[in-house]
Amino acid sequence: MAPYIPYHDRAPYFTGLPTPPYPRDPPTPRYASPDLDPSIPFPSQNIMSSESEADYSESHQVSHSNGGSSSYTPRVREDDSGPSRKRARPEEYQEDYAPQYAQTGPSYMQLTGSIFNISPRNPFTSVVGDFIMASAAGLDNIEIEIKLGILTAPDHQGPSRRIRLPTQSEMIVPPDYPLGPFQSTMHPQQHKTLNNLLNQAAQSSVNLAPQQGRVKFSRSKLTDSFHGAGGRNGKVRVSRSRETGEVVEVVKKRRVADMNVYCPGAAFDWRISVNVEEPCEMPEGPPSMTRDKDRATYRHQVCQVDLTHVMSRETPQSRPISSFELEIEILDVPTLLAEGSAGSDRFDEILQNVLDTARMLVKNCDPAPQ
Repeated sequence: MAPYIPYHDRAPYFTGLPTPPYPRDPPTPRYASPDLDPSIPFPSQNIMSSESEADYSESHQVSHSNGGSSSYTPRVREDDSGPSRKRARPEEYQEDYAPQYAQTGPSYMQLTGSIFNISPRNPFTSVVGDFIMASAAGLDNIEIEIKLGILTAPDHQGPSRRIRLPTQSEMIVPPDYPLGPFQSTMHPQQHKTLNNLLNQAAQSSVNLAPQQGRVKFSRSKLTDSFHGAGGRNGKVRVSRSRETGEVVEVVKKRRVADMNVYCPGAAFDWRISVNVEEPCEMPEGPPSMTRDKDRATYRHQVCQVDLTHVMSRETPQSRPISSFELEIEILDVPTLLAEGSAGSDRFDEILQNVLDTARMLVKNCDPAPQ
């Protein structure tokens, strides 16, 4: 017969149970609480006076000496009067917060971005910024532009159709996702809608200073002739004034990389392109294609929007094909890349301005009429 063990000497009942597998099922964490009095502002906000800090320390010593209780017992000031026994708040605290609660109507406090009083970097802008910096590394004469259009599915037979992806908001399409050609043209009615929208933006900003967001409008009519096969080697573009025939620009444009953005429920998707535009000599021989461009340009702070009516011909004898395009171009690319290399907040601010311009244009244009 086993010897009798008094109840108070017995081991707890759970000592014979198997030990839980901690590596796979860790024990419940034990949470600590901040050693702060809710009625006192955070010291990091620099709004607690030296007198209030001394009172805070003294009051905690009193509470711990009274039986070691962890509950806070506020210290009563000698100059406190009236029914309230709460400790008076520092004057700086009252000055900062009293006006906000003194209003009789609805009041709104200034939000700080998150519970940590900072805002995280926008992940969309971060991905776009990393793409631009990686694509432009080691290159000169960089051009960065955004074109509105339609991302099509890679159908080899039948008419092209727009892709459909499982998302309810704009989405950066992975670079290895199969896509068909990007259709960078729009319906004439959409062109008219965007033209009116941009004209309203220019008219409403006419009294603003340039640094305050004034939209500067200009008009140009050019004829572009293209020489070369294109592809990785690029094409040489010769731009001439349609009015005088004077050569305005001769550049060789080469595509470096593209990033596609899918916008479900919107009239357009968009493509961010990084290109190289190098000045070059006048080419010899006939052009492979010509394009007559009637362009309206809206310049705003860090980017410009080009709304263009294009008449293109494969050969001088062929029938012209009419199309309408919109593209957004970053104005000062060297400054943007310098800010990106420095890791400054200005880099994201410039990109956010350009991306939001694209979003506003897409948001305010209806689908093409059927």
